[in-house]
Amino acid sequence: MPALSIPAAPPALKGLIAALWFLALAAAPAQAELPPLPDQPEETRWPDGGWPEAAGPAALETRIREVLTNEEDPHLKGVRALLVVRGGKLIGEGYRAGFGQETHFQSWSMAKSITHALTGILSREGKLDIAAPAPVPEWQRWDGDARAQIRLEDLLRMQSGLTFLENYETPSKSHALQMLFGSGRKDMGHYAASLPLAHDPGTHWSYSSGTSNIVARILKEAAGTKDAAAFNAFMQDELFKPIGIENAVPEFDASGTFIGSSFVHMRARDWARFGYLYLRDGEWNGQRLLPEGWADHARRPARHSGGLYGAHFWLNAPNPETGKPALSDRLPTDVFMARGFGGQLVAIFPSEDMVLVMLGAVYEDDAEPLVDLIADLAESAAP
Repeated sequence: MPALSIPAAPPALKGLIAALWFLALAAAPAQAELPPLPDQPEETRWPDGGWPEAAGPAALETRIREVLTNEEDPHLKGVRALLVVRGGKLIGEGYRAGFGQETHFQSWSMAKSITHALTGILSREGKLDIAAPAPVPEWQRWDGDARAQIRLEDLLRMQSGLTFLENYETPSKSHALQMLFGSGRKDMGHYAASLPLAHDPGTHWSYSSGTSNIVARILKEAAGTKDAAAFNAFMQDELFKPIGIENAVPEFDASGTFIGSSFVHMRARDWARFGYLYLRDGEWNGQRLLPEGWADHARRPARHSGGLYGAHFWLNAPNPETGKPALSDRLPTDVFMARGFGGQLVAIFPSEDMVLVMLGAVYEDDAEPLVDLIADLAESAAP
C-alpha cells in the first residue's frame, strides 16, 4: 500500500483551514442549542498535579462503598473504580479490593473519544479539515469510487456508510474481531478502509470501530509521524502531559497506527482529567488544547443516530422522532460520554459541572443496571 503524505499547512493556510472548520459548523443542520459548558471556578485550582479535593455528600460515599463491596450482583461485582469530580474538586472516589489509584484501566472504546481529541488538536494546528473528503489512499485508486466522498466528519460521526459488523460473538462474521485480532490486526486502518460501502456516505448511522482506526491512520499521517514511537510522543506532548497525565499507555498495530478504536490504559484520575478537558471546552489552565467549539462538536447529535451519538462520544440527547432522551429519562439530556466495552465510562455533565468515571469488567448484555448506577451516583453527588 503506498504511503499517504499530508504536508503540514503553511502558516498562511492555517487561518483558511480554521475558517473552513467554522463554515462547516455553520452549514450543519439546525439543531437545538447546546447548553453552555461551565467555566473553571475562580477559587479552584486546576488538577495539574493532584486533584483538589472536597468532602462529598454522605449519600455518594455510601453508594460508592455499596457498589465496590457488592459480590452478588453480576452488574456491580465487576465495577472496579468509581470517581466523581464536581466543580473542579474530587468529591468521591473508591476502588474494589485489589485495585487502586495507580491501577491502569483498559479503555476499550473510550479510546474513540481520545481519537476525537487528537483530531481536534491536528485541526487546531491546521493539518486537517474535517469537512473535506477523508485522505484515504484506498479510496483514491480509481475514478468513480464512491468511498472518495466520505468526509472525515462522516467518519467521526459513524456515518461513513462503510460495511462493518461490530459483533463480538461470531468471529467468522465479525469485522471488529477480524480487525483487532485476526486478518486485519497488522494494519487495522487498511483493513477497515478496504471494506465496501453499504450506504451512501452521510445517510446512515452505524457504530463502527473500523472507522475510528481509519481516522487514527489519518492522524498518524497528518502529524507527520512515521512509527508508533513518534506518534506516541505526539500524543504525550500534545494531549496527555498538558493535562497532567504522565503515564498513559496507548497501543499500536504493526503498521505503527494508534489503535484509536480500543486501546489506551490510564488511571481513574487520569480518565477524569480527560473528561474535565471536555467539560472545560478544550482549555486547560489558560492553554487552549482543542479548537474552540470542539467539545460542542463532540456533543452535537449525529443526524441519523436518534440522539444517541455525537462525534466519537455517546449522548443522551432527545430522539427527534420521540422527543424522549435517547438513553435514559434519569440522566440529563446534556450528558455526553466516552464509553467502552465492559462498563468503562467517562460521563460529562455540563449542567452539573461534573465528571463521573466508572471502570471495570462488567460483561453483561443488559446495560440498564449500569445506566441506573450512573444515575444513582449523579443524583447522590448533588449538593
